[in-house]
Amino acid sequence: MAFASAQAALNTVINWTRFTEDTLEKLKRAESRLLEHHDVEYESKHVQVRFKKGEMYTISVKPREGENPNGEAIVFIPGLGSGAAMFAANFESCAKHHAVHALDLLGFGRSTRTKFSNDNAIAELEMVEAIEDWRKEMGIEKMYLIGHAFGGYMASAYALEHPIRVAHLILVDPWGFAEKVEYNEKMIKPYAWMSFLGGVAGYFNPFSPMRWMGPYAPAIVQKLRPDLIVRFPGIHDKDNNIYKYVYYLNLPDPTGETAYMNMTLPVGWAKRPMIKRFNGIDKNVGATFIYGSKSWVDPGPAIDIQSIRKNAYVDIKIVRGAGTHVYADDADAFNKLVTDIVEGRLTEPSNDFELEECFHSD
Repeated sequence: MAFASAQAALNTVINWTRFTEDTLEKLKRAESRLLEHHDVEYESKHVQVRFKKGEMYTISVKPREGENPNGEAIVFIPGLGSGAAMFAANFESCAKHHAVHALDLLGFGRSTRTKFSNDNAIAELEMVEAIEDWRKEMGIEKMYLIGHAFGGYMASAYALEHPIRVAHLILVDPWGFAEKVEYNEKMIKPYAWMSFLGGVAGYFNPFSPMRWMGPYAPAIVQKLRPDLIVRFPGIHDKDNNIYKYVYYLNLPDPTGETAYMNMTLPVGWAKRPMIKRFNGIDKNVGATFIYGSKSWVDPGPAIDIQSIRKNAYVDIKIVRGAGTHVYADDADAFNKLVTDIVEGRLTEPSNDFELEECFHSD
């Protein structure tokens, strides 16, 4: 009897983690409501890449005034667990003279859940070359590449391999830059139970617990993260669009998450931290780091890069009052920064990293 009950419970969980035509329709509906809230006129499609004949999901917004100069475009890459539609508040404002695209990395979101190499360096290169194939298929000459969190890491990895295709790197609270810090007697050590839970978590993909929650996940995540509905509003928000979007977005086979886990050390440190590699990017590629003043991400690596990367443009901006989702927390301030970079109004990087020099829109 007990075995039968356990088997029934296991079958229920297995059914919850299946991605069906019905769940795809629910994902599409949640996505469209996030975009409709910001009155975005967009096109969406899947763009084929060579790696295992995968497809990368793309949301595109045409420029409001004129065509893309010199074949340039603004390209957003979301962070881990996020999706292209989470940049809804940025599309129209940034699309003045340039087309704007947001893509789901291969293995994530609505892109093909392609399986990657177990070797972290090869898996990273597989993702990078998928981005390059996507660029070719889209007919883009150069990109203003905007990456948030893990997307910032991958944008930097792309710039290492294809610098000639990057007009400027805009790295938003980027993950994977800092080296792992070893605890010493001067640092506060975590409690034993925290270390234990962190070690256990290292054996699972980041969004596995949410998948195990099944259809209850959106309501549970809303209880844990009530801030998301403020950051990412959608029409008919009584339907909890952002929570459904994140849940259904991360429901399919988590091949990208598995690749991400292979790239990390416990808990959340990059095996190949970008701080050690960033100076290998061609000096002609400018970079702007954007952080929220209330973010948990340490801007220290950006400060080090700015001091080390001589004869190259490196700027650091802090948006006061914003958290890690800077682009949503203060979309006006973020969009102005992006527009200033693209339009060439920021010609000199900040010489000093001072909060007082950074701006915030009222």
